Amino acid sequence: MPSSRENVKIMNNNNEINELRDELALLTAYSTDAVYRLRYDTMDYDYISPSIRRLLGYNAAELKKIGIRSLIIETRIVADSMRTVTSMIPLEDARKRGEVSKWQADYLMKTKDGKKIWVSDISYPWFDDAGTIIGSIGSLRDITDRVAAETEAKEEIARMASTDLLTGLASRGMFFSRLEDEMRRIKRNREELSVLLIDMDYFKNINNNYGQDVGDQVLCGVAKIIRSCLRETDLSARIGGEEFGVILPETPASGAFWVAERIRSSVASETFALGDENHLFGCTVSIGIASANMSSEIDAGELYKMADQRLYIAKHTGRNQVSMDELAEMH
Repeated sequence: MPSSRENVKIMNNNNEINELRDELALLTAYSTDAVYRLRYDTMDYDYISPSIRRLLGYNAAELKKIGIRSLIIETRIVADSMRTVTSMIPLEDARKRGEVSKWQADYLMKTKDGKKIWVSDISYPWFDDAGTIIGSIGSLRDITDRVAAETEAKEEIARMASTDLLTGLASRGMFFSRLEDEMRRIKRNREELSVLLIDMDYFKNINNNYGQDVGDQVLCGVAKIIRSCLRETDLSARIGGEEFGVILPETPASGAFWVAERIRSSVASETFALGDENHLFGCTVSIGIASANMSSEIDAGELYKMADQRLYIAKHTGRNQVSMDELAEMH
C-alpha cells in the first residue's frame, strides 16, 4: 500500500490536475477563440471548445455532426497571398503528409443564424508519441471587422490611385486606362469616340500674380465646370498641371465640338474671387479635339497625340478656342 507521504503526493498531483482542468475549462469557455483538435484519419474534430457557440452559433456536438467544413463558403490561403482556392484536397493531402508546419487560412463562413463572417484558422501539426502525424490542433477567430477594415483601406488606396486629389477628377493613369478600353470597345461595337484635351490659358500668370493657393482654387473651379458639362458616361481627368482630358464615348466629332464649346464658353464667363479682397478675375481655356471610329487605324496613344496637336494649334493661334480637323465640315 502507498505510504502516507505517497498519498499526499498523489493528492497534490490530483489537485494540480484538477486546477489545470478548471483553468483550461475557464479559458476555453470564455475565450473569444475557439480551440479544436482535428484527426486526419477520419477528418473529424474530436475536440471543439465551448466558445465555438459564440463564434458560429452551433455547440460542439452539433458541429461534430454537420462538420465545420460544411459551413465554409470561401477559403483564402494566407501563405499564398490570400489566394482563393476552389479545392482543399491537395492542401489537405500536404497537411496529412506533415509538409505544412503552420496552416493559416481565412474562411468566409455561414453561422447558424444565417450571417456570413470571416474566420481566421491557425493550426499546427499534432503528432503521436512515435512522432507520426495524426492531425492538427488549432484555433478559430472572428476577423470580420479586420477584413472589412482591410477591404475599405484597399478601396481607398485604389480610389486615391484613380483620382486626382486636388480636383476630384480622374487621375492621369485612369484617363489612359479608360481610353484604351474605349478604343477596344469601338472596334467591337461599331461606335465612335472623341477625346478633348483642355489647357488653361496663361495659368502661370495666375500662380505668379495671386499665388499657388489661388491657382489651386481656379483649377478646382475649372474642373467643376468641365464636370458639369458632361454626361455620366463621360470621363473627365486631370492629365497634369493645368491640363485636363475628357473622354466622350459614343460621340462623333460634331457632338464633341459642341461639348468643347460649352466648356470653353462656361469657363470664359466664370469669375473667380481673390480671397477676402473680393477682387474678381477670369480665365480661359484652349481645347483640342480628336475622334475615332471602328474603321480608324489608330490606337489610344495616336488618338491622344492627335488631340494634343490640335490643342497646340488652339494655343498658338489665339487661345480661348476649340481646334479640330473636322471643324471645316461643320460650317
